[in-house]
Amino acid sequence: MPRPHSEIPSQRLAVARAQSAAPSTKPQRSVWWTVGIVLVGWAVLAYPIILMTLISLVIMTGSLDGEVTASGVALGILGMIGALAMLAFPVMLGFAVKVRRRALWIPALLTGALTIAACIYLTVEWLIPLG
Repeated sequence: MPRPHSEIPSQRLAVARAQSAAPSTKPQRSVWWTVGIVLVGWAVLAYPIILMTLISLVIMTGSLDGEVTASGVALGILGMIGALAMLAFPVMLGFAVKVRRRALWIPALLTGALTIAACIYLTVEWLIPLG
């Protein structure tokens, strides 16, 4: 008994997929690119991450008199988001360099922009006035 037409595999479908996928794929880089970018990025950003986290905690908890304002909490949360962006940026950049896909470059660039903004805030508002 012959098979129904819906169960017969199409020969054209496999060829069409193979032809369309072949030119668009790029070879991936070694995983050592990712490891190197992450380690160098974390080494460069270690001090700003720790400093931003401590400053955010101090701002959020208030001074010794115990007064906590809404603006202080909001600024502390923004500082924590900046610290997390600094922590995630080397990882995102490493994956984007390794895999070479546009979908991975978008979050890498967004976390990079947040990292630069957090470093500028940290330098202008805290490090320059203390110097």
